[in-house]
Amino acid sequence: MFIFPCLLCSTLFSQTVPNHEYHMHDTGHHDRHDLLKDGSLKFTFEPLLTWTYQHADKVLPGMPHSKAVLYYDVGGAFTFWNDDDGLGQLFYEMQGNIAGGTSPNPSLSSSLGSPYAMNDILTSVDYEFSALYWQQSLGNHGVRLRVGKLGVSSFFDTNAIANDSVADFMAEGFNKSITNPMPGNGFGANIEFDLDENKIFRFGMSNSEPITRTSGIRGMSSDHLFTIAELAITATPSIQEQEREGHYRFLVWNNGVTNSSGTGNVEGWGFLVNLDQKVYDNTTLFGRLGWGDSEVTPSDFSFSAGIEFDEPFNVENSKMGFAYQYAELSSGGEQNIAEWFYRTKLSDTNVYVGPVVQYYDDDNLDGSMIYGIRTSLSF
Repeated sequence: MFIFPCLLCSTLFSQTVPNHEYHMHDTGHHDRHDLLKDGSLKFTFEPLLTWTYQHADKVLPGMPHSKAVLYYDVGGAFTFWNDDDGLGQLFYEMQGNIAGGTSPNPSLSSSLGSPYAMNDILTSVDYEFSALYWQQSLGNHGVRLRVGKLGVSSFFDTNAIANDSVADFMAEGFNKSITNPMPGNGFGANIEFDLDENKIFRFGMSNSEPITRTSGIRGMSSDHLFTIAELAITATPSIQEQEREGHYRFLVWNNGVTNSSGTGNVEGWGFLVNLDQKVYDNTTLFGRLGWGDSEVTPSDFSFSAGIEFDEPFNVENSKMGFAYQYAELSSGGEQNIAEWFYRTKLSDTNVYVGPVVQYYDDDNLDGSMIYGIRTSLSF
C-alpha cells in the first residue's frame, strides 16, 4: 500500500524540496542516455520513487500516529555543449507526493507538534516543476553559474553523509542546519569559483519567500531576499597513519522576510560551520554548528553530529548511520532529535530498503519514538 503525507510547514519557514541531483548519484543509478558525438550529455530523464512508512508511539492529542507516503521525482538535463572549456545545460526537476490510505494532512511532523520535517523526502501533493534553471561553466569548468528556479540547499550547506534524505539521514535537521533558513524553491542565481584544487567559494541570492512552488518569482523584492556565501575547503589530514579526505564549510547568510509579529519586513544574519571527515576506510563523521537572528530563522542556535558506516557487517551496497541534533528554537523552547538508519540494495535491482528509527523530544511532547521503513527505486 502506498500512502503519502505532505508536510505542514510554517508560512515563513517552508520546507525545502528534496535534492534530485544527489538522489541520482546515491540511489546507484548512473546510466546516461542520448550522448552527443563528442561524448557530452544531450538529454537525461531519470525517475525516482521512494516509499516511506512511519509510526510514532506518542503524538499530540487527537493527531494520527502513522503515515505512509510515496514520493516521485523525475530530473535531468538538456546539455547543449560540453567541451574542455565549459558546458551549457538546462536542468529540470519535477516531483510530487501521492496520498492513499491516509490523508496527506496533517503530517507526522504536525502530529509531533514540530514545524520541521521528520521525513524530509516529502514535498507537495501537486506534481510540478520544482527546479528549472540554466547552468553554465566556463574557464576550464573552474567557474559555474546557475540562474532560474532552483533550491538553495542543492548548492549550499551540503554534506557528504548528511544531505540526502533518500539515501542517508531522513530528518530535515540532519540534511541542513535548521539555523539556516533555506527558502523553498524560487527564482535565484548562484555562482561558484574554484580558488584552487582544494577551495571553492560560492555566492547566491534568491527569493526568500516564494509563495508557491510554481511561482518562484512572485513576491520577490529587495526586502525579500535570501543571500548566502560559503567557503568550502577539502583537506586530507593524516588519521591512523593514512591521509583521509574531509570537507570543511563556512557559511554566512542574510535573510529578509515579512515581519511575522508586526508590520513591514525584518532582516537578520547567521553563521554556520559544516564538516564531514572520513576517519576510517568505511567510517565518516559529520557535524554542523549554527547561529542566527531569531527574527528570521526557526532556530537561533543548533548543533548536529553523526557517524555513517559504509558497507557495515561487510554487506555490499549498504550503509548505516547514527545522528543527534539539539536546537534552541526562535519561538522558545528546546528540541532534541536522534536517528538511526540502515539501508541496503536488493541484489540485481535498483531497489534500496531499510529501517529508520527516530526519537523526538521538545517542550510540547516529552519524548516519542518513531519507527519507519524507507524504500527507493530508480530507473
